[in-house]
Amino acid sequence: HGNGDRARLVGPSRVNVARRLKPRRRWRILSHGLPTPPSRRRDHRTRRSSSSSEVSCGSLPPDDRVASTMASTSASFSVSEAPATDVAKRMAVSKNAADDMMRVLSIYDARLLPMSPAEGEPAGEAYGCDEREEQEEEAFAAAEDVIRRCNSSSSSSGMADYLYAVDDALAAASLQGGLASRAAEAVQAAMPRLEEEARALLCSSSARRLSLSSDDLDDAATPPDASPRLSPRAAASVRGVADRMLRAGYGPELAQVYVTTRRDAITEAVAHQLGAAEPVAIEEVLRMEWQVLDQKMRRWNHAIRAVVRTLLAGERRLCDEVFASDKELGHECFADVSRGCVLQLLGFADAVAMSARATEKLYRTLGMYEALADVAPELEALFTGDARELFSAEVSAVAARLGSTVRRTIEEFGSAIQGESSRRPVQGGEIHPMNRYVINYCGLLADCRSTLDMILVNTADAVDGDEATGGGGGATSTPSGRCMLELLTRLLRKMDEKSCLYDDAGLKHIFLMNNLYYIVQKVMDSPLRELLGDDWIRRHRGQIRQYETGYLRASWITVLSVLRDDGGSAAPTVKDKARSFNAAFEELYRNQTAWKVIDPQLREELRIAVSERLIPAYRSFLSRPRPQTGSSSGGSRHSASKHVKYTLEDLEDYMLDFFEGVQKFVK
Repeated sequence: HGNGDRARLVGPSRVNVARRLKPRRRWRILSHGLPTPPSRRRDHRTRRSSSSSEVSCGSLPPDDRVASTMASTSASFSVSEAPATDVAKRMAVSKNAADDMMRVLSIYDARLLPMSPAEGEPAGEAYGCDEREEQEEEAFAAAEDVIRRCNSSSSSSGMADYLYAVDDALAAASLQGGLASRAAEAVQAAMPRLEEEARALLCSSSARRLSLSSDDLDDAATPPDASPRLSPRAAASVRGVADRMLRAGYGPELAQVYVTTRRDAITEAVAHQLGAAEPVAIEEVLRMEWQVLDQKMRRWNHAIRAVVRTLLAGERRLCDEVFASDKELGHECFADVSRGCVLQLLGFADAVAMSARATEKLYRTLGMYEALADVAPELEALFTGDARELFSAEVSAVAARLGSTVRRTIEEFGSAIQGESSRRPVQGGEIHPMNRYVINYCGLLADCRSTLDMILVNTADAVDGDEATGGGGGATSTPSGRCMLELLTRLLRKMDEKSCLYDDAGLKHIFLMNNLYYIVQKVMDSPLRELLGDDWIRRHRGQIRQYETGYLRASWITVLSVLRDDGGSAAPTVKDKARSFNAAFEELYRNQTAWKVIDPQLREELRIAVSERLIPAYRSFLSRPRPQTGSSSGGSRHSASKHVKYTLEDLEDYMLDFFEGVQKFVK
């Protein structure tokens, strides 16, 4: 083995114990030995420039022909440049050319052999020395002593010297002879200590414990760092230990130490993220109360991102660093470390998908699907080979089950809207509770419209937008838009059914106007506007005006007809009209002050619409001339005027009490 081979075994960063030994100066040339040391080669290069008299050897054979040949050759021969043609010319003058050739080349061989390079030399031209063997013996003895002493001590303060000693033992084990077997035993004796050192270093990590608030759980953008990461110094130390173990052929033992240690740390960190001391079983998820399950689903949405982007990404980097000299083993170790926590997270999502479907779970389930779809490419990129295929298939299967749960829950939600059968009308024509629930829920679903599009992309349209609303507008452009259109169409139809529970036609229109106005405002102020489109909003705002007109006709047509001029009315008829108006207005006042128009702007618009019809008609009634018949005319005017109870100002003041939801009576 040459110096170059030994350097590759030891490694460029090693500080060899043998370097501290005093180098020997006496070297003996062997015909088949170790190569000449670099210092010896420098001596040869120096000798090449010496006088030509040094080229000839003092022990030449006493042959006159050879002597004359060498004498003539030495005058012009240079070690650094001895052309073969020159040798051939000088051999040609000899009568016994063959013998002379052999003698001369033997002399050249004796002079040139010490100057041959240490690396790349032909077989049979290497040099060695028994004193170098003594040096190697002494170096290994020193390394063996360090290994023996450190193995008997539990302290790790001398770990640097210990690693250097292992380097020397590994180098000696690669040599030939009895020293190699002793070195192999020393390497084997060092491995348990290296295993313990690797385990201690890998256990030195500590996860940062966080107290997650509800805002933290809903913030998916920047997951906190709770990874059991190693310090840079510890990671470098682990890498040094791992390098020696891998070079010694102890890769399986190193892998076992790494996997068992890091798997426990990762499992603990994931449990902390999920807020559970240990993994949650599927059966436990199926039995959970909704409040508990809701909190765990929120934690899961946060944890899946933190685990993939922080925990596993950091573990991937550490694994690559530790197993830099054996990438394939590093990939296997990372897969073994990560498998448990990934399957734990996917198992919880699978349990949620298998649990009973409920409307309150829909939004959280959508969030879980979105989180899983968000990190799936990053998770897949962390693995290679069979592990990548395994986790990719598992993630796809869980995502498919979550998507199926979302679709079926939406279908059941629409059926629940259509099947709502309560027969109790809402007091005062206010907004129906189901309307509030459905439209607010649709607004939440609209926040997840991109996720809904992924889930519903292959779902057939359940309702034709043109049939439902007289033109789909922008609503039919996306699967989520068609889904929202279907749900709101069913809701509006249900509100029409609920309006039939009112006996008063005016109150029926107030109810419809309130509920449709509420829906339109929610659509305008939420992502539903993007899904349904401005055409949908314009059409339904026009429908609100129609409900307003319907209310005016149903509630005020009778009152206004009383004030109508019939032409030629006698004084008793005027009296009757005044009495009829008073009674009708007081009844409307008593009833419609108890009605409630929720939106202040809509309430004011409705009062103005009533006043624009009532006040002019009443003014006309008051200013209408009364018929006069002789002496009785004054009495007739007095008799008619005493039945007029309200002035124009009185009516305007009373109108301010309408639609406030508080029943009042005329004083």
